[in-house]
Amino acid sequence: MRRPLALLHLAALALAGAIAAAGCSSLKKTVMPTEPPHTTIFVSGPVDTVNHIVHLHWFGTSAHGYIVGYEARMLNPAAAADSAWRFTTRTDSLVTIYTPTGLTSPVFEVRAIDDHGVRDPNPARQLFHFSNQPPIVKLVGKPNAADHSDTTFASVTVTWTVTDPDGNPDAVVCRTWLDGQADNPLVASGGTFTMPSSRFMTNGTYTSGRRTLYIQGVDDGGMAGPIDSVTWYVRTPVTGNRARLLLIDDVPNTDPAKIRVDSLYANAVANSALQPGTWRVLHLQFNQPFRSAKDLEQTFEQFESVVWYRGEQTAYSRVLDSYAIGPNGEGLGPYLDGGGKAFIESLNLVSSWSSYGPLTQAFIRQYLNVDGTFQYVQPPDSSGAWGLGTGRVLQCPGVADSLQNNRILTGLRAYVARDPSQILFLAPAHLLTQNNPIAMPVAMNVQQANGGRFIVSSYPLVSGTISTASFPQRATIVLRKILGLLGLNSP
Repeated sequence: MRRPLALLHLAALALAGAIAAAGCSSLKKTVMPTEPPHTTIFVSGPVDTVNHIVHLHWFGTSAHGYIVGYEARMLNPAAAADSAWRFTTRTDSLVTIYTPTGLTSPVFEVRAIDDHGVRDPNPARQLFHFSNQPPIVKLVGKPNAADHSDTTFASVTVTWTVTDPDGNPDAVVCRTWLDGQADNPLVASGGTFTMPSSRFMTNGTYTSGRRTLYIQGVDDGGMAGPIDSVTWYVRTPVTGNRARLLLIDDVPNTDPAKIRVDSLYANAVANSALQPGTWRVLHLQFNQPFRSAKDLEQTFEQFESVVWYRGEQTAYSRVLDSYAIGPNGEGLGPYLDGGGKAFIESLNLVSSWSSYGPLTQAFIRQYLNVDGTFQYVQPPDSSGAWGLGTGRVLQCPGVADSLQNNRILTGLRAYVARDPSQILFLAPAHLLTQNNPIAMPVAMNVQQANGGRFIVSSYPLVSGTISTASFPQRATIVLRKILGLLGLNSP
């Protein structure tokens, strides 16, 4: 009796399987086709002649699924090449329209894509009329064309302000060029720009004469504004073919030692191997051409050597502080890195504990090969400013000489030298006013790795003599030897 029941059970299972197979086949044949998604565009505010920057919004719907993303494009007559579809999952975009002529009428298209990969066959379209007002760039920091003393060498830094009536002033870039170079402008931004020295050359050489710098703003819509300009006098480094020395006179006429200091340096240069037309004097009191660290760097690079003197002034140099020295060397560091040679003479030259100066400790460690400056205890604090009394004799091992001081001085710096052979002037033990316990260098002479040289003296040479105060004979001889270290005593 059990055999018929088993057969009946198997037959029932076979019948159920057949019904299931038939059912699946029926379902496959009755699936509804997917309808394409639909896309809608809208914009906040008026559509008629809007700003060249507009915030667009869109959304898509799908009857049998969900939207996975969109493809959008802008068909702009002013930028015909930029018409490709771009995929995005966003539903809005802040669009900047390229509008170089001030007016354009582009069409924005967007199409939704559903989870089946089906795109809206009829993309949403919106015609816009975009306007764009030009940015206004105004030069505010520039040479004074009315001041004949406000001249520069082949370098100039300018600053400007920007206004954009219908855009973001920070997005404005500037085209800038010198006269005769309108077809090859440089691009500047950020409100300041230094024209490269090479741009001042004519057929590979510098020439003196009036030059004009032009600047024009271009906004993010490609609209160019009016041109502003400044004209001033640019001079060649020297009158000859080789610029060997820039002598910087940083002593004002009000300084009692002015005549003595100028005579010292003029006599030393006159008795060197420098030929007429190979060196130039820059009197900072009457002409200060530097408006940036880059100006100072580019000006120095036009000369083989630079000598900068301040005499017996105890105030530090504002120009050195502003443009020559900084965390990264500012203008002076790159000049030395490029093989330049420089000699700077000044009291209060290095910033030290409770004693300020334009040269930083980091700078002298790098370029003077020292571990810093010596400090002395001066209740209730300590200081790095040392003094020197009259009649004291400094040793000058770097030039095999000596100097007898004839002034009461304050503001010297004593260096912790790493290499004794780089010491230029040395104060023997107990010579300085603060009774230095050991011999201390007060001037350094350091050959740089790339052929440059950096010589620094915190002792004013005009104060050293073996004769009278009115005729610093020994100081002249020592200075001539220092010029020799710069290579200026040979043709």
